[in-house]
Amino acid sequence: MKGVVAHELRPAGHRIVRVDDLRCFSPENSWAQLSSTLSILELVVIGDFIVTGDEPYSGDTDHGTKDDLERALRHHARRPGIQRLRQAIELVRFGSLSPQETRLRLSLVDSGLPEPELNYRVFDRDRRIAMVDLAYPAERVAIEYLGDHHRTDQATYQEDINRRERLAGAGWDTVFVTSADLREPVPRAVMLVRRALARAQANSS
Repeated sequence: MKGVVAHELRPAGHRIVRVDDLRCFSPENSWAQLSSTLSILELVVIGDFIVTGDEPYSGDTDHGTKDDLERALRHHARRPGIQRLRQAIELVRFGSLSPQETRLRLSLVDSGLPEPELNYRVFDRDRRIAMVDLAYPAERVAIEYLGDHHRTDQATYQEDINRRERLAGAGWDTVFVTSADLREPVPRAVMLVRRALARAQANSS
């Protein structure tokens, strides 16, 4: 097929799954095989998805685990890019529901900020009022990544406002972040979160 380059691999040690009745390598083995072509950031994004699925929303636990990634890493220990894979697996976390949430988390940690909780459920008087993308619960700082659909979909836009009001009523400071706030070399998102954490510290002193 034009544009397709075939590679032959021995099946021993690989986990095989079926997708639409087609035999495929498992997600964790595919992740490991990409080590020579993807960046550490891209490998972490994929790793986060493999170990999380959509469980924070649906409760569905039918997804991979960190142990699956570690087994795949050991099996592919001699592949080109294995050092990137080893670095990436140390950064993979359960809880991220989008590539941008992963990028935001890594930007905050790279800047020296504490690692936030992911898709954290906020309760007020035993009633759940929100599940926020990233959070610093002790400081009551919530961070919400807003994709473009948050702007273009009226119902989503209104719910964002309502959620922020609910969080404010419970004493939380909400930081909204967009793709523009993640641009390098110095993501504006880091400054916004740092300021929110400083406000929380000032208010508690």
